[in-house]
Amino acid sequence: MKHIIKHLSLIILILISLSSCTQEDNFPVMKGNYLGQKPPGMSPEIFAPGVITTEYYEHSSPAFSLDGTEVYWSVFINFYGPQVILTMKQKDGKWTRPEVASFSGQYTDGNPCFSPDGKKLFFESRRPLKENEGARDDLDLWFVERTENGWGQPKHLEWEVNSERWERGPSLSDNGNLYFCSMRDGGFGYMDLYCSKSVGGVYSRPENLGSVINTEGYESWPFIAPDESYIIYESDSGDLYISFRKSDGTWSEPIDMSEKIQAKRSQDRFPKLSNDGKYLFFVSSRWLGQRYFDTQLNLAQVKEKAKNISNGMGNVFWVDAHIIEELKPQKIKQ
Repeated sequence: MKHIIKHLSLIILILISLSSCTQEDNFPVMKGNYLGQKPPGMSPEIFAPGVITTEYYEHSSPAFSLDGTEVYWSVFINFYGPQVILTMKQKDGKWTRPEVASFSGQYTDGNPCFSPDGKKLFFESRRPLKENEGARDDLDLWFVERTENGWGQPKHLEWEVNSERWERGPSLSDNGNLYFCSMRDGGFGYMDLYCSKSVGGVYSRPENLGSVINTEGYESWPFIAPDESYIIYESDSGDLYISFRKSDGTWSEPIDMSEKIQAKRSQDRFPKLSNDGKYLFFVSSRWLGQRYFDTQLNLAQVKEKAKNISNGMGNVFWVDAHIIEELKPQKIKQ
């Protein structure tokens, strides 16, 4: 009963927060692809300000369904939590207001990612493995499957993939291979990138991506190209890096993307390519001009400083994905 009351209180808090930032009378009419937003050029721009990029801390890039009529992303309602997965859908040609996804709102959930066929949505969560238990300290990978009535009940990925340590940031290639970051034992650093191959619909034991990509620090939040030709991720420096797969199957030396995405003393994370391959999404703290976790600023000072630049603790940006081709080494282009 205590857990139920706590969960109901959490859902009420989320609904009140969402209602306060997207009042019915003030919510814009949005039509078309990508919420009707004007496409960016080669300079990153904030995506859907006041709707997806808000005063709250966006904690993932948007994941659009294959037909482009649904979008899912995660957000912290306040700086320390809770984190929930939100969604918007096209109805009668218009995008609906953000709402909590049917399977989220009780526990910390984040970083949604569609399967290649669009029938599953993967995400990370602290939810318990058994009913009537409280939230777990451990973050694992979960998924929901489409049914005739929407999404089914969340399912825990088998222990072949998950461990007793954190697993986060799922990303899937077109052949179903699952890439993610993990703090499991046996890696090169604090958090490493792994791949679990899909063999007959069953995930194999995760393979570490190796020392070319993984360092003694942490590597996290990977995005794998649909054809696995490159991978983008956040490195220990707080910058986004890209590594291309060479003809022999190994990874090229990672390239810092900071210059291309015009990062200046910001933390950039959660990269995700749009389904049509045209745009690269990511979350950045660049509005502050320094790391969002700067301990010299308290939360009130952070919010006040952010007012003049954008809306929140972490903001969703998008940019023309042609920057990826520009970063590809000439040897790999050949």
